[in-house]
Amino acid sequence: MLAYLVAEVLGIEPVDVRVHPADTDLTPVDLGSYSSRVTLMAGNAAIQATTRLREKIFAAAARKLEVAPDRLEARGRRVFVADDPDRGMTFAEAVALGESMHGVLAFPGSYAPPKRAGKYKGGGVGPSPCYSYSACVVEVEVDADTGDVKPLEIWIAHDIGRSLNPLLVEGQVEGSVYMGLGEVLMEEQVFRKGVHKIPSLLEYKSPTTLETPEIHTILVETDDPEGPFGAKEAGQGPLLPVIPAVANAVHDAVGVRIDETPISPDKVIKALELLRQGKPPRVGPDKLPLFTFPAPRVVESAFGQPAESIAERPFGR
Repeated sequence: MLAYLVAEVLGIEPVDVRVHPADTDLTPVDLGSYSSRVTLMAGNAAIQATTRLREKIFAAAARKLEVAPDRLEARGRRVFVADDPDRGMTFAEAVALGESMHGVLAFPGSYAPPKRAGKYKGGGVGPSPCYSYSACVVEVEVDADTGDVKPLEIWIAHDIGRSLNPLLVEGQVEGSVYMGLGEVLMEEQVFRKGVHKIPSLLEYKSPTTLETPEIHTILVETDDPEGPFGAKEAGQGPLLPVIPAVANAVHDAVGVRIDETPISPDKVIKALELLRQGKPPRVGPDKLPLFTFPAPRVVESAFGQPAESIAERPFGR
């Protein structure tokens, strides 16, 4: 996606762009590739850096073509006068002129989301430059004898902003559905005497292509002003409605509620037994568990000035 955005700004092809990922010699400390930090956040930063680069290239090309820089356009691997496309040069020639005029063409870019809504409780929860929305419909088949839940078909609609690459977006959305199915029907962290019940990833259950039903993906496109060329996230949003949609489908099928994940056969059987007994057919925790947290530890930062109250200094003095 970063190559696409850079190529769009410079009027070249994505194959012309080389992305250097995870090079600590070139980039500052970053939290990681998650929570909309690639297409949305890194994408906006890439656009800013590339726009600065384009300004220098245009300045050099404008001198050569004897026009103002704001009359130039970059498209089709060329830099040319917008109202006279025959007056121009190849992108490579424009870059050579830029380096001759300015030296090495290297520019940073950054992005920070807008400030939080306000200084009140909840004002800083989930700050985001643009929110996406998803809707999901799941058809399931529930075996009342075994408690097995089998998803038959899924419809997922996601508000994507502008879809920069529809095929990749559909893959992201369907991957989110797959992850949601694993979480709601199979995946579980169970410990026995301090040891994980599942010894390795070979035994840890998650859906395969055999368990994944037909998925109908609907991309709802808008043009978000905060996103890079109008795009928004497509990795997390579509996952979220899958889990409650499956739970609601199970309730619609057999009339029971499973209030925790995974919705495993033993829980469905237990809820059906409660239903036959005339009791509330709900299985799951009836209250939040009591968590006992250890006292917080203050650890020296690798980048800041340590305070005198810090007890742990792993970086030494």
